[in-house]
Amino acid sequence: MNHIEQEGLLIGTREEFDYRFQIFAEKDTFIEKTNAEQSSFTLGHNMFSTLTYEEGQKRLGYFGGAVADMKEPKMLDDTNLSASVDWRTQGGVNAVKNQGQCGSCWAFSATCAVEFAVWFKTQQLPNLSEQQLVSCDTSCYGCKGGW
Repeated sequence: MNHIEQEGLLIGTREEFDYRFQIFAEKDTFIEKTNAEQSSFTLGHNMFSTLTYEEGQKRLGYFGGAVADMKEPKMLDDTNLSASVDWRTQGGVNAVKNQGQCGSCWAFSATCAVEFAVWFKTQQLPNLSEQQLVSCDTSCYGCKGGW
């Protein structure tokens, strides 16, 4: 096989490089097209740009399945709401965090919800630890995803 070296490290075969570059190119085309068609958000590349969709899901700990016992949502009165609110500019959210290869999205969403609730009540924004939740979860999800 034709292996590629970068800074003295073996990083894969030429075939692997070509395969990953093709995935990157497809995602780059999608990003450029999406960014050109709208302005409400901006897409960009990240550490998942050379992974297939399935590889990205696996890296994040997704294992499939449906959410059990979904109930019909209760509709609230929305006649007095603004068209939009950016809680980032209001100071209600912390900086983006990276869960890495751990499928702990459940812990990130839980801490974010609690952080915002505390901020909304007190105007003091805590920065809670997702790792504490993951470490305490010895019999259920941990890094293996969760609902």
